[in-house]
Amino acid sequence: MDQRGKSQGPIPVSNLDPQFRLDVLKHKDAQGLNACFSCGTCTAGCPVSEVFPEYSPKKLAKMVKLGMKQEVLASSWIWCCTTCHNCEQHCPQNVQFFSILNVLKNMAAEAGYAPSPWVEQTRQVMRTGLVFPTDEALARKREARSLPAIKSDGAKAKKLIESTGADKIPAQGDR
Repeated sequence: MDQRGKSQGPIPVSNLDPQFRLDVLKHKDAQGLNACFSCGTCTAGCPVSEVFPEYSPKKLAKMVKLGMKQEVLASSWIWCCTTCHNCEQHCPQNVQFFSILNVLKNMAAEAGYAPSPWVEQTRQVMRTGLVFPTDEALARKREARSLPAIKSDGAKAKKLIESTGADKIPAQGDR
């Protein structure tokens, strides 16, 4: 599957990794994957799929089960989830797909497929403790509204991020 979710033709069986599904299932949060019978209810209730029909939680689950490791971990689609949990609320098998996506994102990041914006945002939090950078205009607006200044100190966040190893994750183009 390319970045737009379009198939690039048949995938040779030699490119499939039967161990991939087992590697995913080793994670407690992904064990529900075996219960998925590909009914598509997750995709039908997904707001991302409404905007981008090529986004399909059902397809991603199937790809994991088939051992399409490279295609799944390199896919930008695993990073597109809005965390609304609609897929989980609609699933007749109670598969916790959001948790499975988190496992896949962690595996992708460890393999060097973390998107550059995600890595930069992590670095921003380490530097400042804030997800988004601030500027003088924001500081003036806050002061005009008698709001306290935003404290920009990433020391605690940096310590937490370093304890998880997320600070060592390279951006996708940095591998």
